[in-house]
Amino acid sequence: MATVAEDMARWVYELRYEALPQEVITLTKRIMLDTVGCALAALDAAPVRLARQVAREQGGNPLATPLGATWRTSAEYGAFINSLAARYLDFNDYTDVGSHPSTNIGTVLSVGEANGATGKDLILATNVAYEMQLRLRAACEHQQEGWDNSTLEHYSAAALAGKLLGLSISQLTHALAIAAAHANTLAEVRRGQLSMWKAAAEAMSAKMGTFAALLARAGVTGPVSVIDGPYGFGNVVVGKFEPDFVRRLDGQFSILRSCIKVWPCLFVAQAPIAAAVELHRQGIKPAEIEKIDVYLSEFGYTQQLRFQKSGVSTREDADHSVSYCVSRVFLDGTVWLPHFEEHKLKEPAVVELMKKVTFHRDDHLPKRMGAAVEIKLRGGETRRAVIPYGPGHTRNPVGEAEIAKKFHALADEVVGEARARRAADMILHLEELSSIRTLMDTLVAPGKVQ
Repeated sequence: MATVAEDMARWVYELRYEALPQEVITLTKRIMLDTVGCALAALDAAPVRLARQVAREQGGNPLATPLGATWRTSAEYGAFINSLAARYLDFNDYTDVGSHPSTNIGTVLSVGEANGATGKDLILATNVAYEMQLRLRAACEHQQEGWDNSTLEHYSAAALAGKLLGLSISQLTHALAIAAAHANTLAEVRRGQLSMWKAAAEAMSAKMGTFAALLARAGVTGPVSVIDGPYGFGNVVVGKFEPDFVRRLDGQFSILRSCIKVWPCLFVAQAPIAAAVELHRQGIKPAEIEKIDVYLSEFGYTQQLRFQKSGVSTREDADHSVSYCVSRVFLDGTVWLPHFEEHKLKEPAVVELMKKVTFHRDDHLPKRMGAAVEIKLRGGETRRAVIPYGPGHTRNPVGEAEIAKKFHALADEVVGEARARRAADMILHLEELSSIRTLMDTLVAPGKVQ
């Protein structure tokens, strides 16, 4: 019987652009537009700047352009920088299992440019990544604790890079095996006081997966039983691995599970923010609020109790804090990027409101999703808003116009309105693009990237 790595390599090799339904192609382009916007808005963030600095210092064959740059670096450095930028603001997509597979687009852009990819190649590679990452996520549904889901991007990056490199089934098998052999990111990256590495965990997986594919192309072999062997990923790391999810495709395209974020924070906060916005629009003043009760699913409740213990002192803490995001809405009516600047986290008004937030578990809410926010006013009146699925979820979707509006809100100030319009048009007509380099040249931001 073939190993899991061999079976995965086969369907990665066999998947063709012509097999993608139109709705999949359309959604892929919209997700790419959303992701590029998120990445451009993060170009000046400290870890993204530092990553570019390291790439410039280390050099490398100039094959791929980091988003916003006028210079090129190696494919794996480009994958790291682009993926880090896409993830840093916690504004890129999510799914019903919580993964953020659009970070793979950072690798798609880098490896794609290094290998002269067309727009159709990018669309296909993106879907290879989504299939790999989300099918692995399903296979690990009953995982034991201790490792982070960014681990799975080692596999998806290796698969999409291998697809863009035109690897054979044998080479793809070894690319996946090499990536898997070191794919065990520790869950501590999202525990305690959150650091810059919260956003870099997927980026490191992207870099390692890209390098694995390049090694496999050169002829390096890997341990092909590393996923399903007795001392492999399934048994040692996951505990209860269900390989049938990843051995073959079933005609259901995983990218259709992608959800778009409306606010720049974790997916669990999307519904509570929507509920808070609904209540704020009723004219409630922060001074009138005596108590804020937030009801979450079991997953969200457990997660927020953990984050609540460590407090909010960094951007990374704040964008994972439902207490902070909901309190900010009652003060300002929404949550946007400036609200996560360090001085905003310490404002007395938001600190006081956060003290009034209490979390409750509500098993009637959808798994991992949904929220209810109930406020008690000083006069004794209680008001409540319930949001089963936040805006942008597949059950409450946003359209192309809303995604384009978000893109321009993020990109216009970075690359200029004219360049942003041209880039958006290219991405939304990506299947017509003969070379990705045209897109990367359009996305330069010399004012932001040295």
